[in-house]
Amino acid sequence: MEYLMKFLRAICRFTFGILFVFSGFLKGIDPIGNALKIKEYLGAFHLGFMDFLSIPGGILLSAAEFLVGVAILKGLRIRLFSRIALWFISFFTLLTLMIALFNPVEDCGCFGEALHLSNKATFIKNLFLLAAALVVYLQRKEFKPIASPKVEWGYLAAYGILIMVLQGYSLRNLPQIDFGIYKPGTDLVASQQINQEREYETTFIYSKGGREQTFTLDNIPDSTWTFVDAVSHLKGEATEDKSVDFSFMDSEGNAVGNEIVKSSGPVFFISIYNARALGEKAAGRMMELADTLNAHGLKLYIISANTVEETQALFERYAALEGMGYEILYADYKAVISFNRSSGGLTYVDNGVIVKKWARGNYPMKSMEKLLTQDPEIITATAQIDERLFAEISLFIILFLIVIIRFFSKIMYGRIHESAAAGLPPAPVPTEEEEIGKNGQ
Repeated sequence: MEYLMKFLRAICRFTFGILFVFSGFLKGIDPIGNALKIKEYLGAFHLGFMDFLSIPGGILLSAAEFLVGVAILKGLRIRLFSRIALWFISFFTLLTLMIALFNPVEDCGCFGEALHLSNKATFIKNLFLLAAALVVYLQRKEFKPIASPKVEWGYLAAYGILIMVLQGYSLRNLPQIDFGIYKPGTDLVASQQINQEREYETTFIYSKGGREQTFTLDNIPDSTWTFVDAVSHLKGEATEDKSVDFSFMDSEGNAVGNEIVKSSGPVFFISIYNARALGEKAAGRMMELADTLNAHGLKLYIISANTVEETQALFERYAALEGMGYEILYADYKAVISFNRSSGGLTYVDNGVIVKKWARGNYPMKSMEKLLTQDPEIITATAQIDERLFAEISLFIILFLIVIIRFFSKIMYGRIHESAAAGLPPAPVPTEEEEIGKNGQ
């Protein structure tokens, strides 16, 4: 019976810990995508006024999930973190039960864009994790510490710094791994041809006198109304496809043909989903990029998810941007932020296929000529190989360190206590915190 319980503890600790580590890591490398999912949740529960918390909340949530997973997997401060883990998974089990019953969002976002589960599958997964967390909590006194309390907290602090640095880098640049529907290599033309078999209805949001109203294509209002946004909905019983479906609009709300993405040769897009966050430095980079592209006879499109007024205010604020050889188009917020996670980020499309992306802070101005002479397929393949290597190496390092540090820490900690018990040398009087650690906290 003792061996059976020991085996059960190990299985539950490993299952819960590894899933939380993966979940926190996958959300951590894409904090903007994680924030987008949190916005969906807030909107579904009529808490849209809290949207400003989506990015910091997403960062803290993924960091907490990662650290709880590390603590359970390594057996660090197990009395405390087994309780936190049980609270954590209890809350999300109740949340996913509500989502499974009422289906307010398509996907829970548990593993970011890397893995999509149905709401029912997510709830079942959380039931298993709840059971595992309950076993770990009930058996928490049976776990032996792997190091002194200070050292265990030091391990957790190191992993906390690691996940925060990872998220900070992704916020400043782009996710190191692109799992999205607009990742390099995506054939926009082929995706749109598939979508033609589905019937969509686009509704248009206009404002007048501080009041917003939704219109269909058949009853577009007169010019006294101001275009705000366009949203596409799938009609009928068909299932939603994750493939790309652009719906471009001009400043008057008129639909613009999708021939833009079907253009032969290189086309460049700047995605702007938060015009107010772009400062003078970003505007200067955009102007320099436009000049570089114009010199090569290439077209630049700016896709905005903001209102016409906000977008125009950006370009009026920085007069240097006017007349720089661009065309502004408007699209759905989710499409724009999915196209490029960086507001002001650049996307290179060649013959309808996404080749590569850059954040707004690292446009390839100096290497543009070399970039245009390279085979787009080679550029895309290189980017995909880099992403795969990052995923494999980073996850290997994280898991390797967890296993190795746990193994050697347990050996060293055990030897120290054996030496102390033998009286060689005399052990210092333990503090109250250390005494609690000995008893399995």
